[in-house]
Amino acid sequence: MDIFQQIAELEGKIRTTPYHKGTEHQIGRWRARIARLKEEILEKESKKGGGKTFGVRKSGDATVVLVGPPSVGKSSLINCLTSAESRVGSYDFTTLTTIPGMMEYRGAKIQILDLPGLISGAAKGRGRGKEVLSNVRMADLILLVVDINRIALVEQIKKELYDFGVRLDQIPPLVTIKKTNRGGVKITSTIPLTHLNLKTIQELAGEFRLHNGEIIIKEDVTLERLIDAFLGNRVYLPYLVVVNKADLASESLGFPSFFILVSAIKKQGIETLKSAIWDKLGLIRVYLKPPNKEPDFSSPVIIKKGGSLKNLLEKIALPKKELIYRAKIFGPGVKFPGQEVSLRFQPQEGIVVSFLGG
Repeated sequence: MDIFQQIAELEGKIRTTPYHKGTEHQIGRWRARIARLKEEILEKESKKGGGKTFGVRKSGDATVVLVGPPSVGKSSLINCLTSAESRVGSYDFTTLTTIPGMMEYRGAKIQILDLPGLISGAAKGRGRGKEVLSNVRMADLILLVVDINRIALVEQIKKELYDFGVRLDQIPPLVTIKKTNRGGVKITSTIPLTHLNLKTIQELAGEFRLHNGEIIIKEDVTLERLIDAFLGNRVYLPYLVVVNKADLASESLGFPSFFILVSAIKKQGIETLKSAIWDKLGLIRVYLKPPNKEPDFSSPVIIKKGGSLKNLLEKIALPKKELIYRAKIFGPGVKFPGQEVSLRFQPQEGIVVSFLGG
């Protein structure tokens, strides 16, 4: 049998096998095998396509990609957000390659990529889907873009991304898998497991050819997330849903509160979208203060919320950075002006930093 036949046979077994504690481990192994076979298909398709990603490199403080079906107005949207000149047309597949643009917002430079339209079956390579989705994996944030008449396609887009190994608004599984030379497979869980039993986990280990090793589980992991942990190549990204052409909507229509309604043609909702992008990326502004000088509030350094002063130091050009181990801080989150802290300190939005020599 070829791979597709193997997957079909396994899916048939899962459908016809009653699920209970006695069959849980076998069904788990079949699902793991399906996931492994699908990975083989993706790898073969990627090699066949040469692993192309339209040749776009990341730049700026963060990268955002526009993902959606053809003709929902992604090109018009990137033209509103940036100074890009993406071709606009009223027919499908106007954008045939990735169009990059740079959005300047609150002192940050945020790269926006307008990707070709995503169609059903993209994860299997339809419509240059592999190349489109490869660009998605390098992003910091995904904007799922639909128009007012095709809101139902949001779930289809999510499925295409899931099939390609992109997990939306999830954190990586709190599972550590280590291979060893001998000793069999040792499974340790720091919390009670309600979704899986040890026999199922052992079956998955065997399916993924882990015969000697240690599995440390720190969450009440599900079968799907444990399979993702074994595969180890999933991408975990935040996302926003953007509904374009909102000016054509009936006022009586109700939308989920997390949908961002815009009209790229009439430039409505664009500032709201920019603010949402900033918040979802989790960026903050930090200002530098040279010794014995005033801080430069015109040129913030942008870092991720939760980052440290060490991360900040890596982004700036200073002489003898290797000799800097501490800093003085001023402003939000400071006990007193000029408080000395180590490079492990995590700054808040708007803080002023003066690095000190070793």
